[in-house]
Amino acid sequence: MKSGIAIAAALVVLAASACNDTPVPDDVVARVNGVDITTEYLDAQFARAIAGAEPLPNGEETRDLKLQLLSDIIGNQIMLQLAAAQGLTATDAEVDVQFSEFRNQFTEERFNELLEQQAATVDDVRRDIQESLTIEKLINKEITSRISVSQAEIEEFYDSNVESFDLPESFHVSHILVTPGPDQTIANSTGDDALTSEAAAAKAQTLLRDIQGGQDFATLARQFSEDPTTAASGGDLGYQPMEALAGVDPAFADAIAQMRVGETFPRVVATSFGYHILRLIDRDPGGQKELGDLQVEAQIRQMIFNQRDQILRAAFFETVRNQATIQNFFAQRILDEAGS
Repeated sequence: MKSGIAIAAALVVLAASACNDTPVPDDVVARVNGVDITTEYLDAQFARAIAGAEPLPNGEETRDLKLQLLSDIIGNQIMLQLAAAQGLTATDAEVDVQFSEFRNQFTEERFNELLEQQAATVDDVRRDIQESLTIEKLINKEITSRISVSQAEIEEFYDSNVESFDLPESFHVSHILVTPGPDQTIANSTGDDALTSEAAAAKAQTLLRDIQGGQDFATLARQFSEDPTTAASGGDLGYQPMEALAGVDPAFADAIAQMRVGETFPRVVATSFGYHILRLIDRDPGGQKELGDLQVEAQIRQMIFNQRDQILRAAFFETVRNQATIQNFFAQRILDEAGS
């Protein structure tokens, strides 16, 4: 019997097949299962991606960035179509809740500044939220809800790696990272990306002031951190020994060493990766950890879960992308122009 994934994806492809032979309007850059992506939409997303960039990208850089951006848009469109086929599109009410939570983090003046900085409108933000929620619901249904980690697997992992649980003193750290250039792997909920060193420094200072003013660290990390691996988890880096923190950058480790548990470092920390806002959540004295330690079990469970989640997400995306009918007219036009 076919899986629900395969059936839904097949229905999307079959429903679109009649549209694939229609003429291609000049203002269409791609077609995904018969759904057009327009030049106007790509240009609008590109304008948001380069908002504040100095200098602006030249012709070759523009084409390269647009190709990357269009690939991301195509991927999102595939996931959104599959979610819609399964009735998982986020409702207006769900969008309203998350938009209100986001909007209430800022004064009206600060919110309008953010919109201007990102070349975005309220409708853009709401659409971003709806797409993010929709894809999250799809991933949860098809992947996250299906992952389980048994106690036997936890015990097996511990027994095979018992020496690795004789641990040095470690520090449970969260951070918000702002990078000093364009980043195609932005995974924060707002899509916010500082494009220059000056913009990154200013953004980091603003976020630090917001945190010092009482705003929630994890919420701001999810919304604005440019670290693709930790933004979704509120900036959580987990427990790290001082040696690992120093390996990131000596300034990073020096700041952590000065902090008390529960404290946010009072200054933005600059490293080779960009600008960090740091919070020390906990310290662990180290030593040999036993399996009965709840923290050890939770760590192993999360490690196994994350490994499976990462593999399944990648496999799922490749599978649904392979099942989709994709026509990238923008890429073809670039090749045609080179040939002429």
